[in-house]
Amino acid sequence: MKRSTTILICLILLVFRLWLATQSKHGDMYNNLDWSRGAAQYGLARFYDLPKEIWSHSRPNQPAGSILLHLASYQFNNFASLLINWLNIRLPIFPSKLVWWWEQSGELIAVKLPSILADFAIAAALVLLTKKSWIGWLYLGNPALWYNSGFWGQTDSVVAAFAIWSLVWLSKSRLILSTIFLGASLATKASWLPLVPLYSIYYVRKFASQLSTLILIPLTILAVFFPFHPRLDLPTWLWQLFTQRLLPGESGFASVSAFNFWHLMFGQNLVPDSTWGINLIGPAIILTISGILGYRLWKKPDFSRLVSSSAILFFAVFLFATRMHERYLYPLFPLLSLGLPILWPVYLLASLSYLTNLYYQWYAPLVPALVSLYSVQFTKMVSAVNLGLFAYVFHSQTQD
Repeated sequence: MKRSTTILICLILLVFRLWLATQSKHGDMYNNLDWSRGAAQYGLARFYDLPKEIWSHSRPNQPAGSILLHLASYQFNNFASLLINWLNIRLPIFPSKLVWWWEQSGELIAVKLPSILADFAIAAALVLLTKKSWIGWLYLGNPALWYNSGFWGQTDSVVAAFAIWSLVWLSKSRLILSTIFLGASLATKASWLPLVPLYSIYYVRKFASQLSTLILIPLTILAVFFPFHPRLDLPTWLWQLFTQRLLPGESGFASVSAFNFWHLMFGQNLVPDSTWGINLIGPAIILTISGILGYRLWKKPDFSRLVSSSAILFFAVFLFATRMHERYLYPLFPLLSLGLPILWPVYLLASLSYLTNLYYQWYAPLVPALVSLYSVQFTKMVSAVNLGLFAYVFHSQTQD
């Protein structure tokens, strides 16, 4: 495909996502906008220590990387507003309606823009890793993924972009860049934490003489958090922030609207994850699967096995971990993309299941005919499909 054609298609897809960003405003966006204003007004050094009365909705419960993204979006919106008004005053031919449009939609576009751009960054990484441009186009065209980023505005694509580019650099033996990008992913949100043990096994087996560069992962995390607590006790403060503030904020249910094993067991009921020792059973299943995958990777440490093992593990975490949200299946899709076209039935069905699960969370756009489908039997059926897909992937990828 010619470069000009590629650029044109990318622009069309970008404009579509920007338009999509203006069509919804989930409650999470109110938090993101509120936190960005707070970071700009009060600064970063005491951001997490501000009293809860400061916040219009809820206190910040996201890591520093996410807060920095929201702050950058806030600053971008201010800059764009000033630029549009300046052009409107100085250029007679400037469309004045654009000023009004940006005042109405600019803030929402800006807060979703990092997630939208991250979609393209992931697609580029997939093309680099597979040498197949159609995989990048397939990723950009996947409705489940642009629903998550462009329509909803979640940051899962940003976290994934850092992680996938970490794998790109790892495949090229660019270890400093790889570890820094992985650290940046974890500092933005810990949703790619399951990658770390498999990444570490592969790293130890392939780059035994350069293990010292692994220290860049925690150092990057500390560097991202440093503006929020510029003191020598940063590691201690960071541990307390996660254990006392960020992690306790998670809903303590077996499943938080995720169509997984626990949803299949309990349906749409919010069952505490302390019931029947569920909070012990789930981790035990995940640790067992991790052990199997880690052992296989240790025996044969090649990059394709790292990718396939990571896809299986992320799927397992979504299905068996408690307190799971619907959107946390996101890491599966860039990893599955690297296994195409062999895994195309799984990719297709998992994408449909994921989109179905995302829509269940807030029914937007509201289509009564679709909402009426979401009976307990239907959502349990989708959960069963996810379990079946996992069983197929696990079996097919662990035969050798």
